[in-house]
Amino acid sequence: MAELLTEDMAMIADIVGRDVVDELMATLPGIEIKVPLLWTEDNPLARLDRETADLLIEQFPGDKFYVPTRLRQVDNKTEALRLHKEGLGSIEIALALRVSERYVRMLLAGKALPSRVDERQMDIEDFLRGL
Repeated sequence: MAELLTEDMAMIADIVGRDVVDELMATLPGIEIKVPLLWTEDNPLARLDRETADLLIEQFPGDKFYVPTRLRQVDNKTEALRLHKEGLGSIEIALALRVSERYVRMLLAGKALPSRVDERQMDIEDFLRGL
């Protein structure tokens, strides 16, 4: 889901593929990368598969980008709310966002979003206003 990536990671995914972004995030989370013009052992890219490093050097020579430690939280909340409104349950949302189900429940807790509306039940807010 490219919409959950930072701008830099989304650009890299668009140009060289999401698998490269996944490898970067798994191998170099929290690292700012200055892509060298040539492969060297002292550059953080040397920790990646050589093929991946060479691809990044070929496509982004001299560029600098930050590898996030995880997907952005603000996007997680927005995306969780969107998926919930589409009718997905917490398990499906957790799997889609690559987060725990508990975290999804926490994201959704700030907003009262009924998972299913049962027309036979009274709305609690209407009931409380009538007291």
